[in-house]
Amino acid sequence: MARNPAVLEVTSVHRKFGGLQALSDVSFAVEQQEVVGLIGPNGAGKSTLFEVISGNIPPSSGAIAFHGDDVTRMAAFRRRRSGLCRTFQKIRLFGALTVAQNVAVAAQQCVVDGNWRDEVASALAKLRLTAQADRYPSEITLPDRKKVEIARAIVGRCRVLMLDECLSGLTRDEADEVVQEILGLNRQGLTIIVVEHVMPVVMAMAQRLVVLQHGCVIADGPPKEVAANPVVIEAYLGARHRPAP
Repeated sequence: MARNPAVLEVTSVHRKFGGLQALSDVSFAVEQQEVVGLIGPNGAGKSTLFEVISGNIPPSSGAIAFHGDDVTRMAAFRRRRSGLCRTFQKIRLFGALTVAQNVAVAAQQCVVDGNWRDEVASALAKLRLTAQADRYPSEITLPDRKKVEIARAIVGRCRVLMLDECLSGLTRDEADEVVQEILGLNRQGLTIIVVEHVMPVVMAMAQRLVVLQHGCVIADGPPKEVAANPVVIEAYLGARHRPAP
């Protein structure tokens, strides 16, 4: 079967903080409209890798390509405008602004071509938040606040969406609700990379898993294959996830 073209390529990325090697020779590619789960134990380098890919910190060496263009030294806001978008672990909504106004703040920063108001309406509709547009963050549920954060990330020209633990703090039912919205965005064409610790959820939503340990990629493949990998079991998943004989 022919593979889809890679939209994001990470090649031999290293990142040092003083004497600490946070990332070491990290390489992987993400295909068009793929859902990739980035997993690993605490301190494995997942957040650092997200920071490097999004442009918030530079790699010590290595390269990042987005749709074939080298963006290794491109500023974070330019990557965002070109369609490489992300959320953050902590919800960063403005409590004094409505849902629509929160999304509008992001739209006015990143929408270069087109009407930013139309882009806000489109992002809210994609996350089924139109009915919440005039409410304040304190007046909506936590799952909806999570969805507002995602709407802020996708508003405008989003081609790859990077989700950093967007399900944290949710019950399983609430997480499932948000996951359905994420998968809906994927069906509409978005490529998605998700960092998540809720393993049953990430195993169900991701088409592929990339596993980090001590800043290195130790596995890359389909979820069932990765879950059965002895190296991954030892490093992260634990014996309770060992497949039955």
